[in-house]
Amino acid sequence: MIYLDHAATCPIRKPVWEAMERRVGEADFNPASVHSPGGRAAAALEQARKEIATALGTARSNLLFTGGGTQSDNLAVLGFARATDRPARLLVSAVEHKAVLEAARRAESEGAIVEVLPVDSTGWLDPQTLEERLTTATGYPTLVSVMWANSEVGTVQPVRDLCDIAHRHGALFHTDAVQACGKVPVSLEDVPADLATITAHKLGGPVGIGLLVRRGNVRLEPLAYGGSQERSMWPGTQNPLGAVGFAEAVRLATSELPGSADRWRGLRVRLEETLRESIPDLTVHGEEAPERLPQLLSVGIEDCDQAALLTSLDLAGIALSAGSACASGSSTGSHVLEAMGVRPVGSYAVLRFSFGPSTTASDIDAAASEVVSCVRRLRDSDA
Repeated sequence: MIYLDHAATCPIRKPVWEAMERRVGEADFNPASVHSPGGRAAAALEQARKEIATALGTARSNLLFTGGGTQSDNLAVLGFARATDRPARLLVSAVEHKAVLEAARRAESEGAIVEVLPVDSTGWLDPQTLEERLTTATGYPTLVSVMWANSEVGTVQPVRDLCDIAHRHGALFHTDAVQACGKVPVSLEDVPADLATITAHKLGGPVGIGLLVRRGNVRLEPLAYGGSQERSMWPGTQNPLGAVGFAEAVRLATSELPGSADRWRGLRVRLEETLRESIPDLTVHGEEAPERLPQLLSVGIEDCDQAALLTSLDLAGIALSAGSACASGSSTGSHVLEAMGVRPVGSYAVLRFSFGPSTTASDIDAAASEVVSCVRRLRDSDA
């Protein structure tokens, strides 16, 4: 199997497993317990928190461990909206992950004012668009939520400019950095977001643990109750062993940049050029964006059934996806492509290739060859 769906989940890396194994018997106790094993687990949890905070350029006290990226996004958006004494104003980009968009819709049903910010044909949000929206003063507590990098097409947003604009207008800024962390430099010192989302399994860490960075005293209403863990923002028994793996995954990913990014960029160019040679009508989504993730390529292929193509590739040992694993499998159902103005008529297959630490040039060549063969076979069968 050639696995090219790392944007969905990057398999746990060997050094992460080893780091977790070394702490078995030490970090696999309840850190809230008052006995010695609990104390050792608590120490492991806090050491992991410190290491991740240092890598991200923020204070350890700002990190709240959660169960994953979706939970962190929900806590940021819904938690902000529910903590205000007046209706909250939420500005979200049209290409956000569903964890942000659906949380905003829920907040809207509870009285929040939600505005969706349009993007251009590359999926990029022009900072002037945000500037114009925020110039219209409303007097409502405002949160701007824009993802650092898009999970479906790889467009990297100008988060530094967007954050500065939000702050200049007195708004808070949240960014979902799940796809960006480990692929492009992510520094919360350079981009002083008030809230930021990261998750472990996109970095080769364990599934089931993420974090929300909450700068300073940003007020949030908890989404769960019953404990004092994570400053009562995400109560429940913490996962210190998972945190150990999370910290190691962050350390590996950040220390390997920019070398890994350069290698991935070369693989992306190689794949793109190979596919274009044999599929001249290939569309590369977000191709003209000011910046794209180095390890992600999203393409559109006309006159080709997406479900049949993905099934054929899977049977041939090529693991791909059409987009976000949290979205529907239908290309026409992609809110990201729709926001970019991609509205194909007839059959239109979307393939998202996403690389990881183990991806090689031979993997890319084999996958490209199989994609071309499957597309030709499916097109011939429909002719």
